[in-house]
Amino acid sequence: MVGRSLVEIYRPTSNEEFIKVFRRALKIKVIVVVAKCEIFYEGRAASYAEPHTRLIIVKTDGTVLVHERDGREPLNWQPSNSIISITEEDGNVVIVSKRIRPPEVLKIVLHEIYALMITHLSKTKLRVLGTEEDMVRQVALNPSIIEEGATLVSREVSTPHGRIDLVLRSKNGYLIVTEFKRSSADIDAVYQLRRYVEYYSKFHVNVKGVLVAPSISPRAQALLKKWGFKFVKRSPPIK
Repeated sequence: MVGRSLVEIYRPTSNEEFIKVFRRALKIKVIVVVAKCEIFYEGRAASYAEPHTRLIIVKTDGTVLVHERDGREPLNWQPSNSIISITEEDGNVVIVSKRIRPPEVLKIVLHEIYALMITHLSKTKLRVLGTEEDMVRQVALNPSIIEEGATLVSREVSTPHGRIDLVLRSKNGYLIVTEFKRSSADIDAVYQLRRYVEYYSKFHVNVKGVLVAPSISPRAQALLKKWGFKFVKRSPPIK
C-alpha cells in the first residue's frame, strides 16, 4: 500500500489481495481501478467491449462507471443501488453489477490490474452562483443600486400575475416594482413587469417599473421606453 489513510493506493500482487481490499472498501469508500478489462452488458440491450485499458469507478452507493481515454460520458455504467459482487474466474478478477428492476447485468473482467485506489470523498450540495435569487438578494441589501435613497419594502410578493421579485420604495414615496433576469431580458420580461405595475396601479398607488438584467434586446428596450419603465444593467454576482 502507498499513501495516507485518506487515499490508499495499492499495487496488488495477487487476485486474492485485490479482492480482499475491494471487498473491505465496498460501500464504505470510493474504489478506483485502472485495469485492462473487457466488458459484458445485458439488459434493455446488449453490448461487448474487448479488452483495453480503462478506468473503473465504484461509488459507495453502488454506482459503477467505466471510462476510456476521451469524452465525458462513461463507456458503460450502472446507477446507484446496484448490487456489486467480486469473484475470481479462470484466473481473472470479475466485478459484477446487477440491477433487479429493470434487470441489468454489467460484468467487468479484469485481465491485468495496474492500480487500485480507495478513498473517502465528501458528499455536498452544489450551490449554483449567479442566479436571479443572488441578484435579488444583492439589491435587497443595497436598494440604492436601483435608485439612490430607495428602501426595501418586500421580496417575493405574490400577485395574480406571479411573484414580484422585489418591491422598493423611493425616497419620494412611490413604489418601485422590479423584475430580474439573469440573462438578456426580452419582451416577455417587459410584459411581465407591466402586469405587475398595472396590478399596483389599480390600488391608486404611485408605482414605477424597473427591469434588472445584464443586457436587454432592442425590441424589449423600445417597449420599456414606450411604457416609461427603467432598465438597470446588472450582472448576477458570482461571489
